[in-house]
Amino acid sequence: MKTIIITNNPKVNIEYFNTHTLYFYPNLNQEDILIKARDLIHIGGKILIHPMMGRIKPHETPYKSIILDSDPGNIDMESIRIIEDSIKITKKYLSGAAYKKYYDEILEDLQFADKTLLESGIQEMRGYYG
Repeated sequence: MKTIIITNNPKVNIEYFNTHTLYFYPNLNQEDILIKARDLIHIGGKILIHPMMGRIKPHETPYKSIILDSDPGNIDMESIRIIEDSIKITKKYLSGAAYKKYYDEILEDLQFADKTLLESGIQEMRGYYG
């Protein structure tokens, strides 16, 4: 299994750039990160951790990290359904929300929260896949 992390979170980039294939897009928003993941799923990938896990809603943070299993040519229809639903939900939340300007201290906390959610999912994935 070759895992890929797609993120706009600097803390995730620092933590995982040596251990995973990582695509870091610091200037993309959450919806764009989901679209990047969708593009990879369409050429052969499977979502390993649900992109909407946790209780942080898209309008409450600018960060999103997704982990996929890369399997070129093997298209997982369930992953396509999940990512398309996640994109719709994210669009819904972000379209009704006013643009937020976050202070640096809050950004640090939000980066940490996103990284912690990803780490939790990776731990769960390791327990499941061995």
